[in-house]
Amino acid sequence: MGERKGQNFYYPPDFDYKKHGNLNRYHGTHALRERAAKIGQGILIIRFEMPFNIWCLGCRNHVGMGVRYNAEKKKVGNYYTTPIYEFRMKCHLCDNYFVIRTDPKNFDYELVEGCSRQEKRYDPSEIDQLGAVDRTFNQKLAADAMFKAEHEEQDKAKATTEEGRLEKLEWLQERTRDDFAANSFLRHQFRTEKTSLKEKRAADADLKSRNSLDLLNLLPEDPNDKKVASMLTRYKTVKTFDEKVTEKRDEIESRRIFGHDFPSTSKDSEVDVKERLAAQVRQQRDKRINKVFEKNSSSPKKSRLSLGIVKKVKVEEKPEDDDVIEVKPDVDIVRIQKFDDDDLEGKKGVKLTPSLVNYGSSSDDSD
Repeated sequence: MGERKGQNFYYPPDFDYKKHGNLNRYHGTHALRERAAKIGQGILIIRFEMPFNIWCLGCRNHVGMGVRYNAEKKKVGNYYTTPIYEFRMKCHLCDNYFVIRTDPKNFDYELVEGCSRQEKRYDPSEIDQLGAVDRTFNQKLAADAMFKAEHEEQDKAKATTEEGRLEKLEWLQERTRDDFAANSFLRHQFRTEKTSLKEKRAADADLKSRNSLDLLNLLPEDPNDKKVASMLTRYKTVKTFDEKVTEKRDEIESRRIFGHDFPSTSKDSEVDVKERLAAQVRQQRDKRINKVFEKNSSSPKKSRLSLGIVKKVKVEEKPEDDDVIEVKPDVDIVRIQKFDDDDLEGKKGVKLTPSLVNYGSSSDDSD
């Protein structure tokens, strides 16, 4: 389109170059069209961008930095040789007008009318930015020896306080100097993380497919939950004291009367699963047999005398009579003196007692 600029101008027959000068003057228009509607008053319409946050004094709304307006620009004065411009624009939220003016002396803007500044000022030197250059400062350093000495001391103190920060900045620059090694390290870390995430997604998908949980989103694994689950798995066979007593009684009742050795069912036993299962089956079978035996047994309970068990009786000692059987307390073996029948007939005072049998610990002192 640039090559048509010199071809799209139509010069009518009554156009006089000496009289009109150009087509804009011939048509009575300006080259900037509607932007120059008030050019006779020294006003030009421009696009003004808000340099900072302000408050509208008409509607009390906040206007952020960077909002653009069609503003009327005009020159209102000079600061030495620098012109001072004024911008007038209408608020887009109400009928109020803002008037903002440049301030070349302080390198800032002056809010004249219709708005107030949101106070977020800062010193550029505090955030490591270059502020406005004060040309009189260097002149004072060159002319005033006391002023120079004072600022030299301030510079030394600042160097001492900022030494740690400067070392940290140097360390950061040194760390990022080898960008190839840093990039390789990051790529290796990302690949490792990507592989672990891929394996985790595959494990989650397998778990959901096996348990028909396709619509359920699994949360990341919690170490505390994993610890609790392992404890439940490890101690799921632990029984209470009452359960152990009941199990021991059932085991004793299920044994045969005449005795039979069974492998231990404790968790420390080295018997394999088959032998343990066989032992449990035998215990249950023997228990049923014992119950049937007790039910079918109709014979009366035998007494102690019928079984040949004799209770020890203390007999008074008679040293003058040698033929009397002596039964002393705390003696386990009973001695019986044998003699002929003729001697028994000739002797008087002989007490005949049945033979005593020593049953050891099997004898019962209770009736």
